[in-house]
Amino acid sequence: MKKKTLVILAHPNLKESVVNRAWAEAVCGEVTLRNLTELYPSGTSIDVSAEQAVLEQHDRIIFQFPLYWYSAPTILKLWSEEVLTFGWAYGTAHHLEGKELGIAVSCGGKEAEFREGGVQLHPLKTYMTQYEGIAAFIHATYIGCHAFYDTFNENTPIRLVEDCKEYLSFIKKPL
Repeated sequence: MKKKTLVILAHPNLKESVVNRAWAEAVCGEVTLRNLTELYPSGTSIDVSAEQAVLEQHDRIIFQFPLYWYSAPTILKLWSEEVLTFGWAYGTAHHLEGKELGIAVSCGGKEAEFREGGVQLHPLKTYMTQYEGIAAFIHATYIGCHAFYDTFNENTPIRLVEDCKEYLSFIKKPL
C-alpha cells in the first residue's frame, strides 16, 4: 500500500534557498507540500483545525527545514506547539498514532564537523533527537533523518541532483 506523505516545509525564505527549494521542487506532485511560511506569514495565526485535518489525512509526515542554531526555524516550533495539542496529539487522544514521522534538514556545516568533539560538537542525529522524542510521545514511528551538509559549497547545485533523488527515496521508502 502506498503511503500518503505530507511534507511540512519550514523555511523562512524559500526563494533564497538552494537546498530546501530544490527538495520542494523534487517532491512536488509526489507528496502534499505545506509551506508554513507561505501559509502563515509573520503575524498570521496558525489554523489549528486545518493543520490537524491535513495531518489526519496522511500516513507519513516529514518536517523539512534548514538547521538554525541546532534546531528548526521558529515557525516549525510555533506550529508544533499550536497543532500537536493535548487531547488531540497526546494525552486523552492520539490522532497521529501509527503514523510515520521523519525529518529532512539542510546544514551549512560540513558533515565531518558534526561529530563528537568536532566543530559542531556532536553528530547531527544528537541535535535531532527531539523529533524522535516527539514521534514517541504522539505514538508515531520515527523513520529517521535525511540531511544535506555543506550547503554553501560551490558544488551544492551539482550535489543536489543526486541528493534530490535520495530525498525522494527517503520520503517514499517502505518501513
